[in-house]
Amino acid sequence: MSGIEEEVVHPPYNFTWIVKDELAAMACPKTLFNIRFLKKEGIKHLVTLSPESAPPIRTFSDLKWTEIPIEDLSPPSVSQIKKFIDVCLKCKTEEQPVGVHCRLGQGRTGVMAACFLVHFYDHSPEQAITNVRLMRPGSIETYQQEKAVFKYCDYLRSV
Repeated sequence: MSGIEEEVVHPPYNFTWIVKDELAAMACPKTLFNIRFLKKEGIKHLVTLSPESAPPIRTFSDLKWTEIPIEDLSPPSVSQIKKFIDVCLKCKTEEQPVGVHCRLGQGRTGVMAACFLVHFYDHSPEQAITNVRLMRPGSIETYQQEKAVFKYCDYLRSV
């Protein structure tokens, strides 16, 4: 590959920083150019929520990858949200930005982004859902997905 080709980067569809240098949300990165863009943005850990679409991650050994499979249009369970938050907590401690995606970066990704705001920034579920939807129109697609954010908040209050 020439130096020019190595510099070609393209953001994945629907890429947005939820909190700059902490959490980015996006659709599934489908190309090596998308992965290069994420690396250039500083993403150190990618979380895949979509069992139906996975990124070409294996080419990049220095990018950590976690899969939390959630069916399309379904809400994550509290244990799946906890697994995502655990990844984010570890990465925040190490100052390593996280990228999260599902197929289009809307429903499942939006729920996790809202839960991130609830957990780390003390947002109410309503505030987190509204903020994510303002940043990323189309996010959190179903009532069950909205309820998942409330369930996670209830879980946090109980521990």
